[in-house]
Amino acid sequence: MDKSIEAYFVETFIRKNRRDRIMLELTNPRKRYDGLDRFCHQAADLLDPEKVVMKANNLENLPGFVMFMKTHDETCTILSPNGNVDGQKLPFMEAVRQAILCQDAAIIVGNGFAVVFTEPMKGGHDKYLLTETKKKGTW
Repeated sequence: MDKSIEAYFVETFIRKNRRDRIMLELTNPRKRYDGLDRFCHQAADLLDPEKVVMKANNLENLPGFVMFMKTHDETCTILSPNGNVDGQKLPFMEAVRQAILCQDAAIIVGNGFAVVFTEPMKGGHDKYLLTETKKKGTW
């Protein structure tokens, strides 16, 4: 897997005080699962709140997110502790479908944005749309 995807995600969307540890875990094959597993229940503590544009457990149904997907039709990489999903490169809309079906955390990394799905719990996944520069009302 291309480690630059992990480096981009960590440097762009993770809180500064959590970057070193997450980067070490994501780039070490023995610790990768633990690093990705942190997003199951700790996403809110790891993600830079300045980059969060939308958060909802039904994110994929929100008109703003649907518009965002339509305007960002590109190939993305999925990071997940689920080995069947981890490393897949898919068109954005298909990556979102895979993340919804995944029974684990999933991170979709695109050009200038990321979408984080926490582990499904009662009520669904918490889902976050993050962009490099927070732009309200654009979508």
